[in-house]
Amino acid sequence: MPNEYSQEQEQIDLRDYLRVMLKRRWTIITVFAIIVITVAIHTFTATPIYEAATRLIIEKENPNVVSIEEVMAVDASGTDYYQTQYKIIESRAVARKVVKRLDLENSEEFFPKPKDDLLSELKRSIGETIQLWKDSIKSLLKSEDKKAPEKSQEYDLDSDLVSAFISRIEVSPIRNSRLVDIGFEAKNPVLATKIVNTLANVYINQNLDLKLEAAKDAVNWLNERIDEERKKVEKAEQAVLRYKKKHGIVLDFSSKTEQVTAQKLAKLNSRVVEAESRRVEAETRYNQAVDLKGSPDLLDSIPEVIGNKLIGQIKKMEVDLYNRMSELSKRYGRRHPRMVAIESELKTLRKRKTREVNRVVNSLRNEYQVAVAREKSLKNAFAKQKSELLQLNEKAIKYSVLNREARSARDMYDLLVKRFKEASLTGDMRTGNIRVIDRAEVPNAPVKPKKRLNLILALIVGLVAGIGLAFFFEYLDNTIKVPEDVKRYIKIPYLGPTPRFENSNRKKILEQGAPELVTLHSPKSSASESFRGIRTGILFSKAESEPQVIMVTSAAPREGKTVTSSNLAVTMAQSENKAVLLDCDLRRPKLHRLFDVPRDQGLTNLLVGNMGLDQALVHTQVPNLDVIASGPLPPNPSEMLGSPRMAALLAALRKRYNRIIIDTPPLTAVTDAVILSKAVDGVILVIRAGSTSREVVKNGVGQLERVGAHILGATLNTVDIGKDKYYYYYYYQYYYYYYGDDGDKKKKHRRKKRRKKSKHSYYGKEEPLEIQGFRDSGIEEYLYPKPE
Repeated sequence: MPNEYSQEQEQIDLRDYLRVMLKRRWTIITVFAIIVITVAIHTFTATPIYEAATRLIIEKENPNVVSIEEVMAVDASGTDYYQTQYKIIESRAVARKVVKRLDLENSEEFFPKPKDDLLSELKRSIGETIQLWKDSIKSLLKSEDKKAPEKSQEYDLDSDLVSAFISRIEVSPIRNSRLVDIGFEAKNPVLATKIVNTLANVYINQNLDLKLEAAKDAVNWLNERIDEERKKVEKAEQAVLRYKKKHGIVLDFSSKTEQVTAQKLAKLNSRVVEAESRRVEAETRYNQAVDLKGSPDLLDSIPEVIGNKLIGQIKKMEVDLYNRMSELSKRYGRRHPRMVAIESELKTLRKRKTREVNRVVNSLRNEYQVAVAREKSLKNAFAKQKSELLQLNEKAIKYSVLNREARSARDMYDLLVKRFKEASLTGDMRTGNIRVIDRAEVPNAPVKPKKRLNLILALIVGLVAGIGLAFFFEYLDNTIKVPEDVKRYIKIPYLGPTPRFENSNRKKILEQGAPELVTLHSPKSSASESFRGIRTGILFSKAESEPQVIMVTSAAPREGKTVTSSNLAVTMAQSENKAVLLDCDLRRPKLHRLFDVPRDQGLTNLLVGNMGLDQALVHTQVPNLDVIASGPLPPNPSEMLGSPRMAALLAALRKRYNRIIIDTPPLTAVTDAVILSKAVDGVILVIRAGSTSREVVKNGVGQLERVGAHILGATLNTVDIGKDKYYYYYYYQYYYYYYGDDGDKKKKHRRKKRRKKSKHSYYGKEEPLEIQGFRDSGIEEYLYPKPE
């Protein structure tokens, strides 16, 4: 379902576009014709233009024998190089050389001789007058010397010629290749060929000249740089020599020298660490011995004392003496000579042991002192070696800097000498990377104007411009034109259209009068059928019941509400409904003219109470249709229509008639219709298609909605079937094919596009029988009433 709805909506939109184009077809045709005719005249009268072209190749690599990248290398790997070459071809310098070489300043191609015909003289006179005015204005705004304008004029002439020359050059690179085509347009094919060949030669020669000039400049620059670099080399080498003499450097510093020095320093460092450990060990043993010196018994625990052989023998001898003393003590007393002798030997051994222990302690002290001295000596040697290594590194760095500067200066000098030789050799060579592949030949056929292309473009542009202008006019048109406008902008129901009509039933018009009553004169016409369709829409507009009292009004004057209400009343009466038509337009009444009834007796007489209802009712020639005219025009129409008598009148008419049709004034002009809308069952809004603006209709609908009126819907009036095929396709074609004879006559009449005219007496004047729909529906009398 959504897809079907979207497709239907899209079809409606396409029909709207077609409707706009058909409606504005003369605008489209006019714009289309003007553009096509103008282009055609210009195309077939323009002077033919010929184009000659030559083809060049721009090599990617530079075909030089020597290598001198800094001077002559061509970096053609990117597009920027080729774009640069294309711009050089179109440069003013190249153009000036070609102009000078071919003497184009005196060529008729750029300075044609003036024609002697009247049109050319007129154009030339106008141009000279305009130029004279420009010069006068410039002289007034700016004061200059007499010589200055001559120089400026010559410069402007040369500049204009060069600009005109460049504008005719066309550079066309061939994709995915190094080829490029150079074209030149001119009226003379031979001159075009000559110019483009000369242009290619001048471009190639200029490219070579630029390269050779660059090579010469490079040679001069290299010569100056060589002298400067030679002086730098000599100065750098002298600095290295002075430094070696100052510091006594015989050999150059190398990595091996630095490596040997580093190894020596590492060995000294390891020996220092070893001496420190030995000194700590000796110091520990000595301090331990010094601490135990006051306790002789504890001195025996020192490793050096324990390991002393002499002390060991003394201890063994003491043990033997103690054993003998123990044995003798069992037999002798302490004073026995033998016991005394053993005691004396023991004392002697103790003294010897003490002396030996002191000697061991002294040897420990000596070892400690030796270790301290050795450590100090090694540290001094390490510090000295380290200082010498730092000094050596500083000298090596300074020497390396000086030596590197000398080598760099020497390398730069050698490179410049090499480039100088290459540039000197290149200066004598004339080779380039641009060559001519195909020289231009005299063209046989012109390239401009392109007649077929111009005509095709004119057809397309003319059609697009015409359609665009048509839609632009349609966008500026803010009137209500189609049913979608009613639904989209006004947001009220749409009851149907009523077309422009012309009544050809002369006999019935002469018998019954009032050509606007088309439903009476031509009941089988499309206009009558449209009114019957509106009648059906009105009857089915309310679900609960059919509306009985119906008010017909419009937002603005001249909308055709009177003719609409009259024809609706006729169709109501023709459907076997007893109907009455009230003329409540108490300012510009017209119903009495349509139905040819007197106006002096009518609604106002009923409202003031000086006439009865039966006296005011007038029976018309239409069966079941009565009319109540407006009556004498009152000074206070709004008060009379809003009075209780008006409500009582409507109540009385409801009992006697099935349908009550009320014709009222416009909504935006007066308040009569708004006052009366509250007393009716429904309101019909008549809108003149393509004439009434949306804002006016919205204003009228807003007035009705504010008072609570029930709006049945709107009708589009005076629809032109000839201009707007929308209505034809949606409504009238079915009517034509349904009603045989009359429909066939209408189609034949429309196909021949002839309008029959006749005259008859109409209100004392000769009026045309052909009434253009509702445009001549009596609205003129609403603003300008005619005398009775």
